[in-house]
Amino acid sequence: MKRSGLIAVSALAALAVQATSANGQVPEDPEANLVEALVVNAKLPGPAWWRISDGDTTIYMLGTLASLPKGATWDTSVLDRRLDGAFALILPPVGRAGVTDIPAMLKLRGKLKSDQPLDAATPELAPRLAKVRAQLGKKPEAYREWSPLGAGIMIAMDYQKTTRLDSGEPERTVGKLARKHRVKARPAGTYKAMPVMKAAVRDHSDEAGQLCLEGVLSEAEAGTAATRSAAAAWARGDVREAVAGPRNFQRCIRSLPGMVELEQRAMDDEVEALTQAMKTPGHAVALFSIRGLVAQNGLLDRMRARGFTVKTPGD
Repeated sequence: MKRSGLIAVSALAALAVQATSANGQVPEDPEANLVEALVVNAKLPGPAWWRISDGDTTIYMLGTLASLPKGATWDTSVLDRRLDGAFALILPPVGRAGVTDIPAMLKLRGKLKSDQPLDAATPELAPRLAKVRAQLGKKPEAYREWSPLGAGIMIAMDYQKTTRLDSGEPERTVGKLARKHRVKARPAGTYKAMPVMKAAVRDHSDEAGQLCLEGVLSEAEAGTAATRSAAAAWARGDVREAVAGPRNFQRCIRSLPGMVELEQRAMDDEVEALTQAMKTPGHAVALFSIRGLVAQNGLLDRMRARGFTVKTPGD
C-alpha cells in the first residue's frame, strides 16, 4: 500500500473544517465580501488584533492565515502581553481522525484513483499539468494514476512542501506562548473527520474534481510571491494585503459535498464558544481565520449582532 495514498486521504481530514461547498455545485464565495469598517491596519507591532467586549470581559481576537513560510518570524510582544493572565486560549474547531480510522482511509484511497490516466481524463489541462510537474520537480508520469480530485490534493501537498509553507504556524507559536503563561487552550469544537471525508471523496461530482484540480494548478502556477507577500503583510498588521492572499485552493474544498454545512457548524460553534467565554470576567485570547473575521456575516459581524462591542486594530 503506497503511503502517498493514505496521506492524500488524511489531507482531506486536515482540510475538512476549513472549507465550504455544496454537493458538487460551484457555490458562492461566503467570504467574498468584507466589512470595510473592520479592515483596519494595526497600530500596535505585529499582526492585527480585534477586541470583543461587554461590561467585564474582553476577548482579544488574532486573525490568522492558513500557513506561514517556514522560518518566518513575527513580533509576538502583543500576544505575550495578552496571554498574561488570560483565562483561556480559544482555538478554531478541529477535525480529528485517529488510528481506528485508518482502515476506512485506506478504502477511500481507491476512490481517489482513476483507471484513466490523468492527462487523458483532463486533456485541456495537460499543458498546465506538465508545467506544474516541472515546476515541482516531478517526473512526467507523476499524478497519472489519480483522479482530478486526488491529483489536486497531491499537487497541493507537494506545492506546500516545495515552497516551504508551514500549515502549523502561527498556531504553534501561539500554543507555545500559551503554555509559558499556563493558559489552557481549548478548541471551539471537535468533529469526527471520517464522515466528512467519506462524503467528499465518495460523492463529489466530476465537475467538483475538475474545479479542485484547476484551483490547485492556478495556485501553483502563481508561485509563492503572492503567498509570501500576504504572510509578510499579516506579520506587520497590514490587514487589507493579508486578506488579499491567494485563495484558489479554497475553490477546490468549497466544491466538495458537505463542506458548506461543516463550515456553518464551525462558525456557529466558534460564535457560541466566544459567547460562553464572555460570561467569565477578565480576558481571553482567541484565534480565527483573518478573512473569516472581517467577512460580511463573518465572526465579528455575528458577535456584534449579539450585542457585543467590537473594536478594530486601529482603535
